[in-house]
Amino acid sequence: MNLALIHGWGGDSRCWQPLLDELNSFPRQVVSIELPGFGARAQESWPDSEALLAELDARLPPDCLLLGWSLGGMLAVKLAAMSKKVRALITIAANGSFVARGDWPGMDAEVFAEFCRAQRDAPAKNWQRFCGLEARGDLEMRGLLKTLKDWQPETIPRSWGDALDCLGELDNRVLLSDPGVPALHIFGENDALVPVVAARQIESLGAHVKIIPGAGHCPHLSRPVEFAALIERFATGLEQPAPLEKNAVARAFGRAAASYDAAAHLQRAVCRDLLGRAGEHWSPARILDLGSGTGYGSELLRRRFPDAEIIALDLAPEMLQYARLHRPVSNGYVAADAEQLPLADHSFDLVFSSFALQWCYRLPQLFAEIRRVMAPGAHALISTLVPGTLAELESSWAAVDRNVHVNRFLSVDDWRRACEGNLLECSANVEQRALHFDDVKTLMRELKSIGAHNVNRAAGKGLLSRQKLRRLTEAYEQQRTAAGLPATYQVLYLQLVRRQENIAAPGAAASG
Repeated sequence: MNLALIHGWGGDSRCWQPLLDELNSFPRQVVSIELPGFGARAQESWPDSEALLAELDARLPPDCLLLGWSLGGMLAVKLAAMSKKVRALITIAANGSFVARGDWPGMDAEVFAEFCRAQRDAPAKNWQRFCGLEARGDLEMRGLLKTLKDWQPETIPRSWGDALDCLGELDNRVLLSDPGVPALHIFGENDALVPVVAARQIESLGAHVKIIPGAGHCPHLSRPVEFAALIERFATGLEQPAPLEKNAVARAFGRAAASYDAAAHLQRAVCRDLLGRAGEHWSPARILDLGSGTGYGSELLRRRFPDAEIIALDLAPEMLQYARLHRPVSNGYVAADAEQLPLADHSFDLVFSSFALQWCYRLPQLFAEIRRVMAPGAHALISTLVPGTLAELESSWAAVDRNVHVNRFLSVDDWRRACEGNLLECSANVEQRALHFDDVKTLMRELKSIGAHNVNRAAGKGLLSRQKLRRLTEAYEQQRTAAGLPATYQVLYLQLVRRQENIAAPGAAASG
């Protein structure tokens, strides 16, 4: 993932250096984008907003974490909503509206107008005043103010006044409730330009907000170490390494297409239970069966919603081929990864996914994609697996070797945070189910039949030797019950709703 940086009004690319000196998590491209009229682009005029956004988009590197400060943060929100290059967004001291609008907190309109007049009449003096406002309230105010004043340009072009006009016109209140990508909004507790009550207002929209105690308008300058840690934690969540390769998962399920149905007793039961959670009066026009497998879920969906258009999507083309031949109930079949859906925005009224998404480990991206294809007010029903699944098998293998033999499952909190971080109203509950087997060989054979055998990168290679099988059997036999050898599954059910967007009228109190 690349990193793109956009500075605020009155600044240039130098404002990022203290932060970049502390960052260790971006070995790929780092692009600092200066705004027209500032820094190395001091001779350029300020364009209209549409041209500016197009020009900034052209400068963004692909697959980037976009970080914007103040005016740059407000422009970054606009870019995140329009650009396909932005994977995630961080803003610093960026209000939904810099100028107060209705009940939305910001700078008083008359005060802002006076500031704009002063910028045109006495730009150097006004810039010094602005530096004082940026540093005010910060525990490191004295050193911060010196740094800011040391960056005073030799001349201040008239285009800075045009940039101020843009700052006053920008209104991101609606976008902040639906940024389109995972987002983090960082504020200083004592910011003299963006009041902390504005941060609370943004947080009330469902946005992820972090308020830094004792900081003013420039926390990335006064707290570079703390700020770098915040960014790295956020980026780590986006880049959580998958313990397996998706193509290995696709191959495993492709090989299991013909044998899957005969062994998938638990999977069928959970699929029926999941569909039973659909609302009595639901009538979706378009349904996405996400991770459709052999089409069992699609068949249930067709019976429940006979008039709906159903699209079956699966990672394994062989599974889709099997469904076409044996359960031809869907209107379309798509071979794709759930984390990169080749589907139109807002195109489904119901997303249904049973026992498929446990193979996804980039949950923020997964749910950003799911939310993207959901129409406003749409529902999603998801079943997946969480830690504790196959615990008996995992503990028995631990007595044999140190290799990874059971796929890693993400926690309920991981799933819930990813849903809520993408503004999906989430209801979650976990149900324990247990199967029982006569012997270890039968259990291993069934796991292979449904494609759910071990495909971890850290899995031991080679065939299972007789000696290892004997030791595994001895360990597992210690857990035998009257019903047989237990295999426990911890099933997570998620019921999600994409919130309806409420578009605030100009001048009204915005709820996003």
